[in-house]
Amino acid sequence: MNKYCRDQARDELWLMMGAGAAAGIAGGTFMIGVVTFQAGLAGVQAAVVSRIAQVYGVNLIPASGAGATAAAIIAMGGGQFLFEMGGMIAGWVPGIGQVVQPVIGATAVKVFGEVAITYFENIYPNKIYSQKTL
Repeated sequence: MNKYCRDQARDELWLMMGAGAAAGIAGGTFMIGVVTFQAGLAGVQAAVVSRIAQVYGVNLIPASGAGATAAAIIAMGGGQFLFEMGGMIAGWVPGIGQVVQPVIGATAVKVFGEVAITYFENIYPNKIYSQKTL
């Protein structure tokens, strides 16, 4: 039975949300954690875009570059700034940041991934997933 790329990407997105939560846990250290959280979350988001592009069979390097594609996806989503600010603010509050940042990290990855899926789905609507890797 054929599976659409969007369905495969959503299945894998649940696993990638764990990396967002891990970025939040790593950022649970007061003061230093704010920078760690932001850097970790940015790395996870780059990996999410790369993997979703692979699911759709797109090689980001020659196409338009991962940076340009990520920028287009962020512009399309718009709400990423609010997640990042929420994570930064929570990181400055001792105790609260350790609880809130993993939730914010996982949620930010989920939302970012859904926007990335929408971005690629608009370009390649109803594309059938092929398990071949790039």
